[in-house]
Amino acid sequence: MSKSLVSRSGATLRISLWFISVACVLVMASIPTTITVQALLGVVTVVSVLVLRHYAHNLAARMAMLGIASVVVLRYWFWRVLHTLPGLDDPVSFVAALLLFMVETFAIGIFFLGNFIMADPVRHNRPAPVSVGALPRVDVLIPTLDEPRDLLAVTLAAARNMAYPPELVKVVLCDDGGTDARCGNPDPVKAAAARKRRRELQELCDELGCIYMTRPENRSAKAGNLNEALSRLDGELVVIFDADHAPTRDFLARTVGYFAENEKLFLVQTPHFFLNDDPVARNLHLGEDTPPENEMFYGQLHEGLDRWGGAFFCGSAAVLRRTALDEVGGISGNTITEDAETALTIHSRGWESMYLNHAMVAGLQPETFASFLQQRGRWATGMMQLLTSKFPFAQRGMRPFQQLCYFNSMTYWLFPLFRLVLLLAPLTYLFFGIELFVTTASEALAYMSSYLIISYVVQNTLYGTTRRPFLSEIYEIAQTPYLVRAVIGALARPKSASFKVTSKTETVTESVLSDVARPLILLFALMLSGVAVLAWRWYALPGDREILQIVGFWVIANALLTGAALRAVVEARQRRASPRCAVTIPAIAGDSATEGQNLPATITDISYGGARLVLLPRPDQKAHRSYKPGERLRFMPSKSFGFDAAAPINGEIANVRTEGGRLVLGMKFAEDQTGAGLRTIAAMLNGDSERWAAIRASRSSHVGLIRGALRMFVLAFAGIGSTVSLVLRPGAMRPKRVEAAESAGWVGHAPIESQAFIDADNTPFFVLSGDTDMRRSQSTSGA
Repeated sequence: MSKSLVSRSGATLRISLWFISVACVLVMASIPTTITVQALLGVVTVVSVLVLRHYAHNLAARMAMLGIASVVVLRYWFWRVLHTLPGLDDPVSFVAALLLFMVETFAIGIFFLGNFIMADPVRHNRPAPVSVGALPRVDVLIPTLDEPRDLLAVTLAAARNMAYPPELVKVVLCDDGGTDARCGNPDPVKAAAARKRRRELQELCDELGCIYMTRPENRSAKAGNLNEALSRLDGELVVIFDADHAPTRDFLARTVGYFAENEKLFLVQTPHFFLNDDPVARNLHLGEDTPPENEMFYGQLHEGLDRWGGAFFCGSAAVLRRTALDEVGGISGNTITEDAETALTIHSRGWESMYLNHAMVAGLQPETFASFLQQRGRWATGMMQLLTSKFPFAQRGMRPFQQLCYFNSMTYWLFPLFRLVLLLAPLTYLFFGIELFVTTASEALAYMSSYLIISYVVQNTLYGTTRRPFLSEIYEIAQTPYLVRAVIGALARPKSASFKVTSKTETVTESVLSDVARPLILLFALMLSGVAVLAWRWYALPGDREILQIVGFWVIANALLTGAALRAVVEARQRRASPRCAVTIPAIAGDSATEGQNLPATITDISYGGARLVLLPRPDQKAHRSYKPGERLRFMPSKSFGFDAAAPINGEIANVRTEGGRLVLGMKFAEDQTGAGLRTIAAMLNGDSERWAAIRASRSSHVGLIRGALRMFVLAFAGIGSTVSLVLRPGAMRPKRVEAAESAGWVGHAPIESQAFIDADNTPFFVLSGDTDMRRSQSTSGA
């Protein structure tokens, strides 16, 4: 029996079991009971789910847990629709209550859809080995618009380092910042900058053995840029990396084999791993043990989508089959989320995709809250465009469960609308007396308590290793007052959106209030006023206290979550100019003062901008000579590092200190690197994907709901306190976005990446290996 037939049979069995379970759940959920019985049922089901969650790694136990949870959630829904809506005699209350009920219904639908997707996530084994003679030709495309040269240098060098026969791979820089139109701009300053950029990137590509491409003018944003390059290339597979997504050496070796196994496979998507925290995590001081916000999607949810054939293209760190791209006319460009649109279009032609959950790129996230919102606003807008222009259930060539997967991914971005309703709903009763529920406190407790507890337990069970409790709510609230407009605008005018590149070059030198802080501060002030009105009504209107028990819990919870989110607008100072990775790489170093001897050393951390070098005295040395900041020093990994193309790296000493009797040098990479030197830097920083796997694993510990709730309280009061202290500063509500770091030897008026390779003079002569002499070229264009 073929593997595909077995797979289809297994899928049919799972689907049949799922529908049988749904039928049983609907029957049990619709049986009417008394409040006492419902309360007892709630206790039993909560206990059952709490027990089963410990065995959720087993498919049968997980399905049982989800089945029990489904009964409780549906009983809550039936109670809401049959017993809690106000009558038509109060039309204002009825309309408000109906709106809230619709939001809850949608949330419950997403709950079921998410449980269905995550019921049985899939992980793939390695593909069968492919002989070198049978390997396909690969075109690696790196699109860029305005990213600085030095950031691109690391990504290009890492792409050139990928283990693959060099005659079968082309690394192409697709530059939209040096187009003919930009070089001929009527503004002489802009034209000169574009021509300089084109010249520098052409030289960089020549140095690294890459291909530089540009086009006459910027059309269709990233999609147009990629399609222009595709029209000049003929590789069988296409790999796309964002400008800041440097791949590890094993990227192609781990991915191309899947295409040989499945002729209908058009996409292998891999996770996006980031060297730095997103600004919300950094501003909330979540710590290194907290999984990044995107890890729930890349660490778990995409595996669930893959089970049902819904793994989609995420714009970078992916391999695509050229034949499938040609069949649909290349990268789609009708929406600003060209990646998901392209995948949906190809899926509708019957092609298949897969998700390989092994991080093999390392990128950079936005550094400021404003840039973070710009990025998320682009994603939300694009998904709304896709929802309206290519409604998944109208795509005839797709399987129903693929359609469900795409629908889930698109409608997630409606969260700003629904989150805003849930934040404002209890205030309508407190401020205006609008009745949203017709119930008693005991009845509400019987139905709502088990519903809420089980919802959080299930969510924490399914996603607990990749998302801490209540952090989803905090992240969503932090974005809500900003993305509401983007979502509504995209739904009303889907064709009016434009593509904007997210800046990755901003840094923060001190704790400041974000220049977009006002909407979130006003939202928190509104929540706080609700708590104040709640206290007044509790005191002044004793007859309302029964309903105030329900509304009060809701209002206080909203205020605490918004208070925690509030800290996102307090831009935390960055202690380092660029994110560093801990490593242990044996190395050698030398300069003119070492008298022809190479010094043994160890590189203990590395970043895009520099490295930490620990000098190890030779046995015949009593002590090191004196080193001073600003001096030049060359170093390179030793042969035991295992990178055959390792070459000397030009560095400049940034700081000197002694630790444990050893001399520690903080090194900045100089600008005058050879192509081999750039590839050596990339190999040390991005050479081993197991490093990223270890970091992801170290952040995957499970945190319980009680501990998560306590942490939410801490975050709430910390967010309120830090924001209030900054708001009280004179001029705090007119902050200026800081563009670059002013400390640790970095230039204050330039972006980080433009300083990743700082030029310096007075490079001394020295010997690095054997009898090879090397001198620094006096040209600033390279050694």
